[in-house]
Amino acid sequence: MTDSYLLYRDSSTDGKKPYYSRRDVIKDLNLDIIFRTMAREDMLILEKVNKVMMIPLRTREEIIYRQEILQDFYSHPDMLEEMYECAVRQYTELQKFKQKREMNLTRSHSKAGEMIETLAYLTQGQEELIDLTKLLVRYEQRVSSRGLIGLVHRLKKEPIEEIGDKLNELKNFISGGEIGYSFKLGGGMKIDEIRLNYCAREKRRGPKPVQGTLKNFISNFKKNTMSTSNNAALKDDIHHLTESTMAHIMKMFHSYLEQMMLFYEHLAEEMAFYRGAVCFMQRMKELSIPLSVPVPCSPVDDRDGDRMGGENSDTDEIHVKGLYELSMAIYMQSRPVPNDLTLKGNILTLITGANQGGKSTFLRSYGIAQVLMQCGMPVPAEYFSAPVYHQIFTHFTRRESEKLDSGRLQEELKRMSDMVSAVVPNSLFLLNESFASTTEKEGSRIAGAILQAFYEKRVTTFMVTHLFQLANELYEKGQKGISFLTAERQEDGTRTFKMIAGKPSYTSYGTDLFAVLEREL
Repeated sequence: MTDSYLLYRDSSTDGKKPYYSRRDVIKDLNLDIIFRTMAREDMLILEKVNKVMMIPLRTREEIIYRQEILQDFYSHPDMLEEMYECAVRQYTELQKFKQKREMNLTRSHSKAGEMIETLAYLTQGQEELIDLTKLLVRYEQRVSSRGLIGLVHRLKKEPIEEIGDKLNELKNFISGGEIGYSFKLGGGMKIDEIRLNYCAREKRRGPKPVQGTLKNFISNFKKNTMSTSNNAALKDDIHHLTESTMAHIMKMFHSYLEQMMLFYEHLAEEMAFYRGAVCFMQRMKELSIPLSVPVPCSPVDDRDGDRMGGENSDTDEIHVKGLYELSMAIYMQSRPVPNDLTLKGNILTLITGANQGGKSTFLRSYGIAQVLMQCGMPVPAEYFSAPVYHQIFTHFTRRESEKLDSGRLQEELKRMSDMVSAVVPNSLFLLNESFASTTEKEGSRIAGAILQAFYEKRVTTFMVTHLFQLANELYEKGQKGISFLTAERQEDGTRTFKMIAGKPSYTSYGTDLFAVLEREL
């Protein structure tokens, strides 16, 4: 039996590695609010999107493959709804069947009962598969994604209805019917071979009429057919034979059963993700908040060209227009101030500027868009093109911590150490006010050493920082592959929440603090 392959071209999420620090990624980027928007109180969707979205797609081709399928489902919501309902029904039946099997392992249960439960699950699962195939065939000429077209073609090649017919014949083990055996006798009345000739829910037609003496003999023979009602030994033998027959048949279906269970397990995960993604897209449309299909660039390997201007540097280009912070947009039900960004061959981007200027919001907006792109979803921007990273790490300061500053610093260093040990080639780090819990001198020393190591290893890094001394020193060096953004602040102290290219600037301004005090007084 085929698999569904609606998240990956030839595999599922089984065995795929999630983000190393997925809890940090979810917390730092406020992804919970996006998960809830997708789920709309559907717990299956909430569970599955949390899993699928935290496993990054690692190639441009994987992302485009999933984008195509999502667009088909968005264009055909009725098909999506029917497929999701099918997936939910079968996921529910699958969980019940698994639970029964586990219970049977821990208690005394007849083999006949287990086989009947297995047959019942197989039969209804096959009936659902037949209906699913018919549904996909109806939409075959209307979809264009390789994923859905491939699925319908694979299902059409499977002998689905023939298998369904065979399973229906076996229902006599549940609802009653007729089984025909033939026995081959050896010497001394020993049975050498037993053959199962047929299983039928209805009684089979008898042989053609026989003439003459032979007819009378057969008629008398039938009248003297043995009954099991008064023969306990014979009844037990027949029960054992029937049970053995069923066990043999179920053994033949074992591989098919395992494949069916895996198919519906994967289908439930896939359809929950796509239904959640479409719900999210529909909600954004209701709020008139724009989304766009991102353009992924092929990931750059350290072996391929010179990252700072070589022949493959185009794959490191980041081009963003109208990027906004999605979790804030969902909360406000309107689009926040958008930002534009263009970087080429960049390794390190330092973001400085006035407090409350939108620096952390901008960093989060980029991180959210990157995560959404790498799970095949549209992003909160008018246009978004960026490299595909193998891992994304977030290291945001935990300001809510009630620990002493020294304890907070240890916690920050521990988290950073764990992440650094997990870095792989082509990783992205998003650092927000890291090491703000210590003095500027010590914070600059720690952050400087980490950034230098990332720079040498060509680990793409975005860092929002209050460490003006560190940022200014790096600016003065003028190294290739390092860019500087600052939160725009007008002469009267007004924050525009725009990030602009420019020399590092201070975090706080005395005139701004005085203006706040003056207003309050």
